Amino acid sequence: MEKDSVYDKLYKKMTATPTGIPQGERIFEILRILFTPEEAELALVLPFMPAPLSDIADGAEMDEGDTKKALLKMANKGLVYTFEKKETPMFMLFSVVWTLFKFPLMTNIEGLDQERLKTLCAEFLAEDCLVGDDTINEAGEHTAMGRVIPIQENISSESEVLPQDLVYGYIDKAKYISVGVCSCREIVGACDSPSEVCLALGHEAKYLVERKMARFISREEAKTIHKMASNAGLVSITSNTKEEINVICHCCPCCCAQLGVATRHGRYDLAPKGAYYAVIIHDECTACGLCEDVCPMKAIEVVETALIKAERCIGCGLCVSSCADEAIVLAKRTPLPDVPENIMEWTEKAVETRGVTEAFMKELHVKKKEE
Repeated sequence: MEKDSVYDKLYKKMTATPTGIPQGERIFEILRILFTPEEAELALVLPFMPAPLSDIADGAEMDEGDTKKALLKMANKGLVYTFEKKETPMFMLFSVVWTLFKFPLMTNIEGLDQERLKTLCAEFLAEDCLVGDDTINEAGEHTAMGRVIPIQENISSESEVLPQDLVYGYIDKAKYISVGVCSCREIVGACDSPSEVCLALGHEAKYLVERKMARFISREEAKTIHKMASNAGLVSITSNTKEEINVICHCCPCCCAQLGVATRHGRYDLAPKGAYYAVIIHDECTACGLCEDVCPMKAIEVVETALIKAERCIGCGLCVSSCADEAIVLAKRTPLPDVPENIMEWTEKAVETRGVTEAFMKELHVKKKEE
């Protein structure tokens, strides 16, 4: 890659994001597939926070009409998030790199080499390059992208459950709900698990449907999909926040970007976790082995009875569903995971963990074309 090219500058911009960006020449090929040179130039102007069209056009030194046309094209690719605030068009560049990779694979944009993009993304997943050591600080802290929500029916006492762990609560409160195809499963294709199970909530759902990446569904259908996915052995993962939940993914250990860091590469310290962990009631256990078979993290080993490898358990509750003897329950972790309140708090925590707070802050405003 030519030093100081527009793609080199865009790569450097993405190194300041909450999740960072993979290294290597392959990433530049991905950027060239996703962004035309003109779009890459415009991306350098775009902030990681929503900004009005007029400010972006001024920074890019472009006519507002031409700027809007270019930004909408980028939004239709899944590169730029857009919405209207009091009838004012707002735009921002996605700052989570996996979002930047996966949304374009959910589109049908002419001229986008999706097959090559899928191959490149699969190679990154296979090499454990999407979530790595640069997301861990010197104190060993890691800010996960997502967190696991347990199967709601498997929580013994809902009176003691935090609202953030009740999946149906998110569905009931969402203004918009959509379902789309799991991009991880489409990229890796390592299993035959259900594919159209990726739920989006709120304005992200609206964004995806408007770009034909998903379809609107009712609350009832969303709950049906969630139950079907859980019955198929998929893990529910959502945003690592208490509020502003915008997605409920149903993930398999063989294809998922987040779970795969642990299951394919042994980095259980980087896996998303929930507020619960599985506990075996040994007097009730008949050592049938069903829980061992169903556990997506290989956290259960059956000898004379089932045994939990605590460092691997993510608290999904699939083992509880599998146990006809009711010999497994979910218990709260102590201490409970520190879950950020909202996306802003998560972002602040993630960039601080990566040590890129100052660099990220510089990308929160529209930049002039010369910068």
